[in-house]
Amino acid sequence: MRIITAAILVLLAFNLQAETVYVSDEYRVPLRSSPCPRCSILHKGIKSGTAMTLVETNAEGWSHVTTSSGLDGWMPSHYLQNEPTARKLIESMKERTAAAEQQATQLKEQLALLQEENDQLTSHLESLQSNNEGISSELQSIKKISANAVAISQQNKELLERNGMLQSEIDVLKASNERLSNNERNTWFLYGALAVVMGSLLTLLLPRLKKRKRFSEWA
Repeated sequence: MRIITAAILVLLAFNLQAETVYVSDEYRVPLRSSPCPRCSILHKGIKSGTAMTLVETNAEGWSHVTTSSGLDGWMPSHYLQNEPTARKLIESMKERTAAAEQQATQLKEQLALLQEENDQLTSHLESLQSNNEGISSELQSIKKISANAVAISQQNKELLERNGMLQSEIDVLKASNERLSNNERNTWFLYGALAVVMGSLLTLLLPRLKKRKRFSEWA
């Protein structure tokens, strides 16, 4: 019973320590000077996923290739394929994803800047609208003042015309008054002259009347 229990504990401990692993797809292929497995090696192992230029392929399953570094040699054809390896595709995808994320981050930053500019423009527009409303109100006030000024000017014009008419009437009345005054003075002058004449006549006539009265008494 103790042995079974110990075995169970060992199995449980083994299961707890076990983990999942994967076989790597990375491997290296030697590049040889001639198309044979025993020919001299030009490169001990070209990394899988390396791009090369295919020159030719023979019937024995060997391919003549050249590398970007200038190596020229042969390797088994079954190690070559027309598409990049999954690892290369994943790396390329990761690079593209990273570039896309970076671009997305830049776009977010640009969007934030544009949003900030939009907020500033909106605030500026609201300020301009408020100023426009104030200017419109001032313009209305100026129009009212202008209308009142026109009315006042018209009233002043009418008052000036009436003043001119009254001044003309005053001038006529002054002329009439002066004429009447002159007539009155002339009348008094005539009265005075008449009085003087009458006085003169009386002065002349009274002595004669006295002489006649005395003469009649003597007679």
